[in-house]
Amino acid sequence: MTSASLQSRTPTRHFRTDRAGAAFLVLGGIAFFIGGGLHPKDSGSGDKLAQLHDMLVSSMWYPSHAVLLAAMALIAAGIIAIRRPGHLEPRMARLADIVAGISVLATFGMLIHFFAATGASAIADGDSTFVIEVHTWNETIVNPLWGVAIAALALAGGLTRTFGNRIVMALGVVGGLCFALATATIAYTDAFDPLFPVSSLLGVWAVAVGVIGLVRHA
Repeated sequence: MTSASLQSRTPTRHFRTDRAGAAFLVLGGIAFFIGGGLHPKDSGSGDKLAQLHDMLVSSMWYPSHAVLLAAMALIAAGIIAIRRPGHLEPRMARLADIVAGISVLATFGMLIHFFAATGASAIADGDSTFVIEVHTWNETIVNPLWGVAIAALALAGGLTRTFGNRIVMALGVVGGLCFALATATIAYTDAFDPLFPVSSLLGVWAVAVGVIGLVRHA
């Protein structure tokens, strides 16, 4: 087989796998943006448990978190697809492996978060449940870890042009870090709650990276 034939085959292989990953990121980013907008708000009064109860009993709890669950699953799928062997240089591949693993974990965490509303009555009675306890750990540990991981991928991916470019990487860095700080502190203080709208930039980053990937390989 000649070198010319090898070169002619490489773009096709990259186009098929990268296109799938890029499409997942576009859909995941849109879902993340929509899910964040649908997320119920608390009344702002009472302690943190009372505020959590306000959100759990909202009619928008399940719709918003179904969309956010889909968002995390799609973003994880996009990273895994782009990570496929031969598509990234070794250091970026290792980082993508780590971020993909954290994204899968965060997706399972969001599934638990989805069912947190089942503990609303227990909170109203001043009690807690296993699901609520796991939900709290997920909010304060797993979600911040995912936000930092996405920020790291956005930074490294932008600099190497493997996930977006240097223009859009700021969206992922800012959005990921804001999401990490807001979720890490939500169970203890309202001080960083205003960062949640800013964290929607994470979804915008995913869409931008996906669109750039589709354009590059069209």
